[in-house]
This record gives sequence, structure tokens and C-alpha cells, in this order.
Amino acid sequence: MLTSPKTLAIALAFFSANAFSQIFSVESGVNYFLGNLQKEVRIAPYGGAGFELRLSDYTSGYLQGSYGYLHLKNNSDFRGLHQFIGRTGIEIFDCLGIGISLAGVRGSGATPAAENYMLSSSESEFGWNFRLKLNLLKFEKFTLGTKFYYDRIWTNPKNTHLLQAGIFLSLG
Repeated sequence: MLTSPKTLAIALAFFSANAFSQIFSVESGVNYFLGNLQKEVRIAPYGGAGFELRLSDYTSGYLQGSYGYLHLKNNSDFRGLHQFIGRTGIEIFDCLGIGISLAGVRGSGATPAAENYMLSSSESEFGWNFRLKLNLLKFEKFTLGTKFYYDRIWTNPKNTHLLQAGIFLSLG
């Protein structure tokens, strides 16, 4: 039973997005940071869900969200980081997509020294994403495949570069 307004709002958002989408997918894979963050963050798993809506014979729109818990290599002020990424974009030929991203990060298990970090309260930034989707097995009701996301998040002083690679199961 739905007991709080927040739970009801989440359930309504899920059902309304599912009603307008033609394809629902779940996915799992790994986060891999590029550039300077490669020295700071370990490779970490993520889980996600997405919706797709066919726009024409060659294009579709996508909405995808993922969560990953990141472990830091050198920084002892946090046990880890909660990372949320939301993406929306346009895909052509059921394989190549480009869109915008919103990445949110929050520190976990902060020490008193972590009060100087923005991550102790939460930090979010926009960016763009490139998506490659490869359908490996396609049946009438479901598709199994792999997705690769490259995100360039506009953080200061340098952009953050993230690669997510995973497998997905689509229904619809």
C-alpha cells in the first residue's frame, strides 16, 4: 500500500512514463572514469532503467537513469560517492544516440574534514552524452543487448569524462 505522498508521486511518474513509452529496459554494467578522475575513482558497477519512444521509422527518443556507488582510491574524507545520472536524447537507426545528461554526486560517510567539499551536500552538473546500442538477441517481445554511454559533464575547472558499459534487457 502507498503510504506517503512521495511514494505515490514516484509510482505515478513510473506508470505515466511507462504508459507513453513503447519500450522499457533495465540495464547493468560498469562506470569507468577517464582523464584525471581515473586516478581518483575505482571502476564501479551501476544499475539503470530506461524508456524509449519510437518517433519515426529511423528515430526514437530515450530517457534513461542510472545509479552507481563509487569508491575513491585516495580520498579518505568520504567512504564513497552516490552517483545518479539522468539522460535524454534522440537515437537514429536503433543504435546511435546523442543527448543531454544531468549528473548528481553526493559524498557518503563524510568525516568532519569533508565539510569543505561541495560533495558533502550534493553536486549536480549538466553535460552531453553519446550512446551506442547494440542489439545482440532480438525476439518478438524482448531484446537483449549492450549499451555504451559516453558522458562529458561540464564541471569546473575541467570537464568530467565518464564511460558506462553494460548489458540491457528491453521489453516491448
